Amino acid sequence: MLTAVRQSDSIKVLARVSEKTEAPFACPQCRREVVLHKAQIKIHHFAHKPSVTCAVGAGETEQHLRAKLDVFDALRQESNVTELELERDFGTSVADVYARISGTPVAVEIQRSALSVNDIVARTKNYHRLGVTVLWVGLPNPDLSSERYSPRAWEKWAHAAYFGRVYYWESGQTFRVVHFDPYLIYVPESIGYEDGWSEQIVGGFDRTSKRWRTPRNGVPALLARSFQRTPRKAWSGGTVEVPECTLYIDRQAKWWRQA
Repeated sequence: MLTAVRQSDSIKVLARVSEKTEAPFACPQCRREVVLHKAQIKIHHFAHKPSVTCAVGAGETEQHLRAKLDVFDALRQESNVTELELERDFGTSVADVYARISGTPVAVEIQRSALSVNDIVARTKNYHRLGVTVLWVGLPNPDLSSERYSPRAWEKWAHAAYFGRVYYWESGQTFRVVHFDPYLIYVPESIGYEDGWSEQIVGGFDRTSKRWRTPRNGVPALLARSFQRTPRKAWSGGTVEVPECTLYIDRQAKWWRQA
């Protein structure tokens, strides 16, 4: 985690501007003691002591910490951003970055492997109850440059929830916007026999893959400039269920092929 509560004055502080001499520090959510880690190369951060179980900070990588900090720093430069806070505690969850953007309360959640789709749905419902708009974001993924990509469970959910768009952090407040087109597999022609006697030609057509999709990039979107608050009705299809919620979705028109 990038923030903690300095116990001497109960002020929430950033790891990068804190010193070990200011200890003890406490986790903003569970209130147990955390340790400040300062390094020359890695991002300064706080961590729970061994054997402490707390969801805050669990499963965070160096890249995840960098993404949160870069988004936070970029939003600090925007005149339409107020109430900016890193790791905002909402009781049942901690948003990676929170801000009012042009008056809209927005929670930015950067997805990591420790979080399941059920967790995402639960947090999305909670933000909706609190009147907070939410944006789920993935970390950079080089496999998205391929013509053939197998979306993970959270990406399938986000694609359905955000009306055919999935967001990935690039740098600062810039997000890559991706749509998943169907991936077509060619079934070659072959000769078959009906009832063992009548010769017929089968194949010779494209079929849609159940596993693979083709990523299609839209125009990169700026968090403070390119998005708008979008109410979303509950929806379900196949194994994906989207609850009634309020999402932050970019304004660009569809760039992918129409059915």
